[in-house]
Amino acid sequence: MRGQIAVAQVVMNRAFSGFYPNDVCGVVYQNAHRHLACQFTFACDGIPDVVNDADAWERAKRISRETLDGKLWLPEVAKATHYHASYVRPYWVRAMQKNAKIGLHSFYRPRNGATGPIRRRGAARPIRRMRPTKM
Repeated sequence: MRGQIAVAQVVMNRAFSGFYPNDVCGVVYQNAHRHLACQFTFACDGIPDVVNDADAWERAKRISRETLDGKLWLPEVAKATHYHASYVRPYWVRAMQKNAKIGLHSFYRPRNGATGPIRRRGAARPIRRMRPTKM
Protein backbone atom coordinates (compact mmCIF):
# COMPACT_ATOMS: atom_id res chain seq x y z
CA MET A 1 0.00 0.00 0.00
CA ARG A 2 2.95 2.38 0.62
CA GLY A 3 3.84 2.01 -3.04
CA GLN A 4 0.36 3.09 -4.10
CA ILE A 5 0.55 6.09 -1.78
CA ALA A 6 3.96 6.98 -3.22
CA VAL A 7 2.64 6.87 -6.80
CA ALA A 8 -0.36 9.03 -5.82
CA GLN A 9 2.10 11.50 -4.29
CA VAL A 10 4.12 11.59 -7.53
CA VAL A 11 0.93 12.39 -9.45
CA MET A 12 0.15 15.27 -7.11
CA ASN A 13 3.74 16.52 -7.22
CA ARG A 14 3.56 16.59 -11.01
CA ALA A 15 0.22 18.42 -10.98
CA PHE A 16 1.69 21.09 -8.67
CA SER A 17 5.03 21.40 -10.51
CA GLY A 18 4.01 23.62 -13.40
CA PHE A 19 5.76 21.28 -15.85
CA TYR A 20 2.92 18.79 -16.26
CA PRO A 21 -0.85 19.13 -16.62
CA ASN A 22 -2.39 20.78 -13.56
CA ASP A 23 -5.01 18.15 -12.78
CA VAL A 24 -4.82 14.49 -11.80
CA CYS A 25 -6.42 13.12 -14.97
CA GLY A 26 -4.17 15.28 -17.13
CA VAL A 27 -1.07 13.96 -15.37
CA VAL A 28 -2.15 10.32 -15.47
CA TYR A 29 -3.23 10.36 -19.11
CA GLN A 30 -0.47 12.63 -20.45
CA ASN A 31 0.77 11.17 -23.77
CA ALA A 32 -1.73 8.30 -23.58
CA HIS A 33 -1.85 8.38 -27.39
CA ARG A 34 1.78 7.14 -27.51
CA HIS A 35 1.72 3.33 -27.26
CA LEU A 36 3.93 2.30 -24.30
CA ALA A 37 5.53 5.75 -24.22
CA CYS A 38 3.25 7.60 -21.81
CA GLN A 39 3.68 8.62 -18.19
CA PHE A 40 1.74 5.70 -16.70
CA THR A 41 1.84 2.50 -18.74
CA PHE A 42 -1.73 1.39 -18.00
CA ALA A 43 -2.92 4.49 -19.86
CA CYS A 44 -1.22 3.55 -23.14
CA ASP A 45 -0.71 -0.22 -23.13
CA GLY A 46 -3.83 -0.96 -25.17
CA ILE A 47 -5.25 -3.28 -22.50
CA PRO A 48 -8.83 -2.44 -21.47
CA ASP A 49 -9.04 -0.99 -17.97
CA VAL A 50 -11.35 -3.40 -16.19
CA VAL A 51 -11.73 -3.70 -12.42
CA ASN A 52 -11.42 -7.37 -11.47
CA ASP A 53 -10.67 -6.93 -7.78
CA ALA A 54 -13.30 -4.87 -5.94
CA ASP A 55 -11.22 -4.63 -2.73
CA ALA A 56 -8.16 -3.34 -4.60
CA TRP A 57 -10.35 -0.81 -6.44
CA GLU A 58 -11.83 0.45 -3.15
CA ARG A 59 -8.33 0.73 -1.65
CA ALA A 60 -7.12 2.69 -4.70
CA LYS A 61 -10.10 5.06 -4.46
CA ARG A 62 -9.46 5.61 -0.74
CA ILE A 63 -5.77 6.34 -1.33
CA SER A 64 -6.67 8.76 -4.12
CA ARG A 65 -9.26 10.55 -2.01
CA GLU A 66 -6.97 10.84 1.03
CA THR A 67 -4.06 12.03 -1.11
CA LEU A 68 -6.22 14.70 -2.72
CA ASP A 69 -7.40 15.75 0.74
CA GLY A 70 -3.79 16.07 1.97
CA LYS A 71 -4.13 13.26 4.52
CA LEU A 72 -1.41 11.05 3.03
CA TRP A 73 2.22 12.11 2.59
CA LEU A 74 5.38 10.00 2.65
CA PRO A 75 8.34 12.15 3.76
CA GLU A 76 10.84 9.85 2.05
CA VAL A 77 9.10 10.33 -1.30
CA ALA A 78 8.85 14.07 -0.63
CA LYS A 79 8.57 16.04 -3.89
CA ALA A 80 9.43 13.20 -6.25
CA THR A 81 8.04 13.66 -9.75
CA HIS A 82 9.39 10.46 -11.29
CA TYR A 83 9.60 6.77 -10.46
CA HIS A 84 10.48 3.51 -12.15
CA ALA A 85 10.55 -0.20 -11.45
CA SER A 86 13.87 -1.88 -10.64
CA TYR A 87 13.80 -3.88 -13.87
CA VAL A 88 13.97 -0.81 -16.15
CA ARG A 89 16.68 1.82 -16.65
CA PRO A 90 15.11 5.07 -17.87
CA TYR A 91 17.32 7.60 -19.65
CA TRP A 92 16.35 10.39 -17.24
CA VAL A 93 17.76 8.80 -14.07
CA ARG A 94 21.12 10.58 -14.35
CA ALA A 95 19.38 13.96 -14.24
CA MET A 96 17.51 13.11 -11.04
CA GLN A 97 18.10 12.82 -7.30
CA LYS A 98 16.88 9.53 -5.83
CA ASN A 99 14.55 10.11 -2.87
CA ALA A 100 13.40 6.63 -1.91
CA LYS A 101 12.98 2.99 -2.83
CA ILE A 102 9.68 1.36 -1.96
CA GLY A 103 9.25 -2.24 -3.00
CA LEU A 104 10.47 -2.59 -6.59
CA HIS A 105 10.16 1.14 -7.33
CA SER A 106 12.63 4.02 -6.96
CA PHE A 107 11.38 7.59 -6.64
CA TYR A 108 13.21 10.70 -7.88
CA ARG A 109 13.07 14.48 -7.97
CA PRO A 110 14.87 16.86 -10.34
CA ARG A 111 18.49 17.59 -9.43
CA ASN A 112 18.06 21.35 -9.41
CA GLY A 113 18.40 21.81 -5.67
CA ALA A 114 14.91 23.27 -5.32
CA THR A 115 13.32 22.75 -1.93
CA GLY A 116 9.84 23.87 -2.93
CA PRO A 117 7.57 22.88 -5.77
CA ILE A 118 9.20 23.46 -9.14
CA ARG A 119 7.22 26.03 -11.09
CA ARG A 120 7.61 27.82 -14.36
CA ARG A 121 7.57 31.57 -13.97
CA GLY A 122 3.97 32.71 -13.45
CA ALA A 123 2.63 29.15 -13.25
CA ALA A 124 0.88 29.32 -9.89
CA ARG A 125 -2.13 27.31 -11.02
CA PRO A 126 -4.59 25.64 -8.66
CA ILE A 127 -5.16 21.89 -8.75
CA ARG A 128 -8.57 21.00 -10.11
CA ARG A 129 -10.26 18.17 -8.29
CA MET A 130 -11.92 15.84 -10.78
CA ARG A 131 -15.35 14.39 -10.17
CA PRO A 132 -15.17 10.70 -9.22
CA THR A 133 -16.03 8.27 -11.96
CA LYS A 134 -18.41 5.38 -11.49
CA MET A 135 -17.33 1.89 -12.45
